[in-house]
Amino acid sequence: MVDQSSPSAEPGSIPQNDDKGGTVAGLIMGLLVSSVLSAALVYSAAKAGITPGVSPLVVLFGWVAFGAAMGPRLKRFLAIGQVTGSAGAAVTAGVVFTAPIVQILYRELGLDVPGVDVPVLITASLSGALLGFGFVGLATKRFLTDPRLPAPEAVACERLIETAVENPEQRPRLSTSLVPSLITGLGVNTLLQLHWLREMVGEIAFKMPFLTGPAPTNADGTLADNAAAVPVNVELPLPISPLYIGIGALLTLPTALLIFAGGMVNSVTTGYSAAHAMPGTTFRWVGGAAMTVAVIYSLLSYVLEGRRKAREGGYAESEGDYDEALLEIPPKSRLLLLSSLGVGSVLLLVMMGMVGADATALVVIGVVALVLVSLLSGLGGLLSLQVGSSASPVSGTVFVAMLVLSLTALAIGLTGISGVVLLVPIVVAACVAICAANDSSQDYKTMQLNGMAVRDGFTGQLLGLLAGAIVVPLTLWLAHEANIEGGGVGLGDEALPAPQASFFATVLQSLFLEGETPWGPVKVGAVLGLVAVALERFGKSRGLILSSLAFAVGIYLPSYIGTGILIGALARYVATFKVSSSTHGGILTAAGLITGDAFASLILGILIIAGAPTDSWAPVGGEENGLSNLVGIGFMAVLVLVVLLNYRKTRRAS
Repeated sequence: MVDQSSPSAEPGSIPQNDDKGGTVAGLIMGLLVSSVLSAALVYSAAKAGITPGVSPLVVLFGWVAFGAAMGPRLKRFLAIGQVTGSAGAAVTAGVVFTAPIVQILYRELGLDVPGVDVPVLITASLSGALLGFGFVGLATKRFLTDPRLPAPEAVACERLIETAVENPEQRPRLSTSLVPSLITGLGVNTLLQLHWLREMVGEIAFKMPFLTGPAPTNADGTLADNAAAVPVNVELPLPISPLYIGIGALLTLPTALLIFAGGMVNSVTTGYSAAHAMPGTTFRWVGGAAMTVAVIYSLLSYVLEGRRKAREGGYAESEGDYDEALLEIPPKSRLLLLSSLGVGSVLLLVMMGMVGADATALVVIGVVALVLVSLLSGLGGLLSLQVGSSASPVSGTVFVAMLVLSLTALAIGLTGISGVVLLVPIVVAACVAICAANDSSQDYKTMQLNGMAVRDGFTGQLLGLLAGAIVVPLTLWLAHEANIEGGGVGLGDEALPAPQASFFATVLQSLFLEGETPWGPVKVGAVLGLVAVALERFGKSRGLILSSLAFAVGIYLPSYIGTGILIGALARYVATFKVSSSTHGGILTAAGLITGDAFASLILGILIIAGAPTDSWAPVGGEENGLSNLVGIGFMAVLVLVVLLNYRKTRRAS
């Protein structure tokens, strides 16, 4: 792609925007943002099971907060800042999606739940971050010269940066967007955490008489008097949650509707399981099977599209035009990437030794893990540029990695809970590497689109990843311990459900502990996955994005998350459906709700660990007092209005 950011730029030369001051300032701002975001998003990832793409948010924050001060250095400041600032959030997704497997599985087996092993988790995170960074950096040219890859988040960042540089006066005000939403998110979640508010203000409940369970029987197996078939109950709670509403306000309405539809399937599956005395984990198998089908479809569609283009004579020369100089990797940069791979590989082996791997496991599983990470990091980078890092099927890709590693472990005789304990940190490293690849490919594409050498982003990407690899395990430990101190059971309970880790724990229990795979729900999930794929293809034929992955994710998320996300998306839609202009103020508002919610959990967790008497701060009578529900409905209205009004302000200004 030819750079359009500078009229004086010529093919084969790097535009003269190499401002050292902008680079240093971008690194500092990005490193601070990466550390804060990676910590805050631990709670949101554990609660919602979704991590939004944060690169556009970092660019927008940098523009609004520092745009007036940076002057001509603004473009480079924002580009370097987004590379550095978004990297830590990639580590958050990689760790939170996989690390809680151990705690969840121990509890489901009725064993004493271990704490979060911070040294092992930091080592695994560092290994995955370095491996993902190295593999994607070496494959940069492969990613950034493929015209089939639309890179949606990179394009969004490039347009934001262009707007910031050309029209600095258009930046939204923090005082009317980020600040009030941050305070609102912080305040509402604090009231929830202290039990001044009920988490749910009501529910949508109905029966499905055409889906029934068996009639009650007596002890001898005969039907009870007046016994009748039990209808399936479907319940969709309505949550008060700045987090879910904020995430919904960042998504398109079709995506939110698909997640909500997945939540409906979750509720129906849960009700059907209860009526038929099936395990409470049945919905996980349904969602996992649907996700697998959606991932396979994504991979096949990408490969088949490439072959179709090749049969038609390939891409037109103009489609593949790009400035070669921007993608060059000089010897020093290549040495950095190769060193990253070497250190990451050593840390992987060190981490395996820390959890008790013998020589056979070190060699066999270590080699398989490195091969998988190299392949899946590349795949993650490609898929991220195809559908965006938020929509990239990280869960499905990691599921494939986990299955391969599990079968390898079983083949060399690793079984039982000890086999799981050894395997999980390796899966964490693989997931962090894939998530790092997702983020890196989008960030490097942003650099390219802005006419900057991609190699200039390597330092920021590495620093952001390393910061996240240290901060995230510590925050996850804090979340687990604070939940227990506050009366919960730690990672995997209702407050921190960790949906992906819960699903993975169910699969590993089946593989390593002689559990039985429920093929009925798996088949149902596969059929639903095919239906979702058909819907995606239908939408594509009409210019609509109807992601089969969004539907599959919605199935194994708790159903109330889909409901909350839909409320946020509807608020955005109501405010903006008549316009197509940028919604910068609304984006900052959504980000503020998410971050404020996370900060409330983080601050309260620190207070609990420090021994603060938070129980005594709850109201007399607890959250069940008479006004609680009415007040909760009022706060729900406040959350919706904060989103609606800020998106509407942008509409009026457009």
